[in-house]
Amino acid sequence: MEIKILELNADSVKILFVGESHTYMNALTQEILTDSRVDVASYNPELHFTDPILYVSTKDGVDPVSVIIDAARRISADCAEMLDAIENS
Repeated sequence: MEIKILELNADSVKILFVGESHTYMNALTQEILTDSRVDVASYNPELHFTDPILYVSTKDGVDPVSVIIDAARRISADCAEMLDAIENS
């Protein structure tokens, strides 16, 4: 996965996800929004043929990149758990 950080501040970040689908961006955005440290999480879904840009803003000076990493790890753990359940059934 190729990403490009377009803007980074103490409590917000804009990241371009090169070649990623809206399916992944929807899942990531929804997972980020479950974090109580997040103020805003959204991406630009208006054009389906462009690389999506994720925007995350956090509360109380929380590092927005760490919030994204935490959300991606939770998604990964959920997928691993599902694969284990399928393989062991």
